Amino acid sequence: MPTVKPLLPLAALILVAACDMPPSGAPYSRAPIAAPAPPPAPVETRPGPAITVPGYQPDPMPNEPARVTTPGDTCGASSLQGFVGSVAPSPFPASGPVRVYAEGDPVTMDHNPSRVNVVVDGDNRQRVVAISCG
Repeated sequence: MPTVKPLLPLAALILVAACDMPPSGAPYSRAPIAAPAPPPAPVETRPGPAITVPGYQPDPMPNEPARVTTPGDTCGASSLQGFVGSVAPSPFPASGPVRVYAEGDPVTMDHNPSRVNVVVDGDNRQRVVAISCG
């Protein structure tokens, strides 16, 4: 039996390597990527009628303006264009994720269609210069 012990680690290594191989020699593959959904039609949304519920505390911004989205406006940026030229509020009143950065700042190139990008001036980092989706 002294010749079997040195072969056990080799056998274990072969078994582990076989677990990482694709089945039946087929190449590795990923699930196909679904085609993007067509853009939604323009929709105007407003907060519903007030309902009095005992113990309920309303949101701090009950008078949020109506958000009108167009087919190319996936995050509602068109309804936020009134902030351009003014001091950026904190937190920024958007319904989804928000990325605030100054002109010239490095940003990641990932595209998130529901994210609002708020660009502030590079000097004092307070005035809104542009608002877009992505």
